Amino acid sequence: MRALSAANDRDAATSAAQQVQRYVFANGFLCEAAAPLATALVHCLWRSTEHNEDLILGILSDISAATVDEEDPGVYGPASETAMLNEVSLGYPAYVEILETGTKRESRTACIDLVLMCGLACAHLHSRSIYYLEKALEMDAFQDHRDVIRSSLADLRESS
Repeated sequence: MRALSAANDRDAATSAAQQVQRYVFANGFLCEAAAPLATALVHCLWRSTEHNEDLILGILSDISAATVDEEDPGVYGPASETAMLNEVSLGYPAYVEILETGTKRESRTACIDLVLMCGLACAHLHSRSIYYLEKALEMDAFQDHRDVIRSSLADLRESS
């Protein structure tokens, strides 16, 4: 985690991000480290650089979409999708800021997923998420992502 936060170049950031992903996911399922890692990643996001911002957001996006193994929920330690999403949602102000004004395409794309997942998980963010995704739909920067945004909006509207 520290290596990802302190990465001085893209290669170091990528290597550190791969290490983080190996620790948080076990066979594609969440492990008990997911919630505290999400908290740490949100904090790292506030000090992120061009080398690691999209990688941090990508991991947060992956965490927000991951699930606990339904057949054996405790196999990778006590993991809770609710607790994990609560931690991921702490970064919501950053996600919408990056979505609106970010300069890296990969970062902004990850924020589409994060805004969606936060809106689905947190009732108080639901209508805000619809608002921000509707605004993104109007932006020229998201021409290639309009189908994803429309799908995200449909998911949010169906969940109300």
